[in-house]
Amino acid sequence: MAVINGDPTRRPLRGLRAAAVLVSIATALTAGGVTATPATAVPVPQEDSFYQPPEGFETQEVGAILRSREVHLAVLTVLPLSVRSWQLLYRSTDLFGQPTAAVSTVILPAGADPNRSRPLVSLQFYYDSAGIACSPSFVLQQGAGLPGVEGIHSQSELIAIAALISQGWAISVPDYEGLDGHLAVAEEPGYLTLDGIRAAERFEPLGLDGANTPVALWGYSGGGMGSGWAAEMQPSYAPELNVQGVALGAPVSDVESLLHVNGSMFSSLIGIGVSSLYNAYPKFREATDQYLTPEGKALMNRTNSQCLPRNALTQMFTDYQRILTIPIAQYLALPEIREVFDATVLGKHTPTAPLFIYQGVLDEAVPIWTTDRLNQQWCADGASIVYKRDHLSEHLTLPSLGMADTFNWLKSRLSPDAPDQVGCRTENVVSMLADFNALLTQIEINLNATFGALGFPIGPRER
Repeated sequence: MAVINGDPTRRPLRGLRAAAVLVSIATALTAGGVTATPATAVPVPQEDSFYQPPEGFETQEVGAILRSREVHLAVLTVLPLSVRSWQLLYRSTDLFGQPTAAVSTVILPAGADPNRSRPLVSLQFYYDSAGIACSPSFVLQQGAGLPGVEGIHSQSELIAIAALISQGWAISVPDYEGLDGHLAVAEEPGYLTLDGIRAAERFEPLGLDGANTPVALWGYSGGGMGSGWAAEMQPSYAPELNVQGVALGAPVSDVESLLHVNGSMFSSLIGIGVSSLYNAYPKFREATDQYLTPEGKALMNRTNSQCLPRNALTQMFTDYQRILTIPIAQYLALPEIREVFDATVLGKHTPTAPLFIYQGVLDEAVPIWTTDRLNQQWCADGASIVYKRDHLSEHLTLPSLGMADTFNWLKSRLSPDAPDQVGCRTENVVSMLADFNALLTQIEINLNATFGALGFPIGPRER
């Protein structure tokens, strides 16, 4: 376990957690122990020219860096994190196979020597929002202000960032929904994630070893869906990447399965998913418009302009039958709708990288049967998977209770002497945290979350 001592401007720490971060911030602020550094307000992406690809970008190869800039990251957009970070605008491919661009935030420990090679972890946030102002690249920036705070749920991912930084690894956090909020679409989140890795490997300040860089991917919920598409697309789209492991938590492998939350506290997931498909697929949009009530069209527009927390609060217990002029079953049977929902199901391609999948049996949002089915399909096709079914957790608790065990698996996969992971293994556990090693790791992660939020540098001191 890391030992915490010394001057916070000089001593590195090893080992980050949402509740710990927020509690620590509140305690420090009320005690007068932290002074937020004033930051110039940053524009929302819609008004920021950095996000607009340059003319002729389509001729660049996938993963090519179109533009880069150094940025400063902060907790709640105010309290600065002691890391080095940049944004990369890079060329990628959309769901129709056409050129597009995306932004990734790449991060190094403050004490990293860029002349040393290191692994890279691509961390896919569960930002689950069709609005570009909800993208990680914006909400993580110091100075994003109230618009950035609306994506407050993404702040919980700072825990995972600190855990990864504690190992001295580089991180890529892609806006894998792209510039148009394509959350639930087929394939594109995978392309944008993989090209974000390619761009990071080419970015000289990170000092990575190109395509030889050991790579891992990690994502939960919507981030698990994006990571799942990356795992499936990687063998054909980016075979040169040295992917050592992919961790998927409660991946949304079947968008249509979310319909079971209609009328529940998680009902906003339906509006978010449908609005994303509505944005992305012209035929889906045209068919949907024919049967949306005026209230339904207004709901689509609001959903597209709001981040997950606001959508979750305003659409809680919504019955989506109310916004359609035909029964939901009849709507789903429309050819233009059926085609899209069928296309967005994971499991049609088999990943070749080792996989770690974890899912709460009591998950109220992502049905356990969808993850069971995905595991079975991939295993039947020769994938190598460790699958953990947590019988204590549901959707909102598993990110915390499953973090340490997942992080330990990532460490084992990125170890220079990592053994091959062969075959498939399913483990039913009471809790992923009910393990001594996981508990110790979680304590370390929590300590780093706390002190990282208070401005201490995290990770090894290499220079």
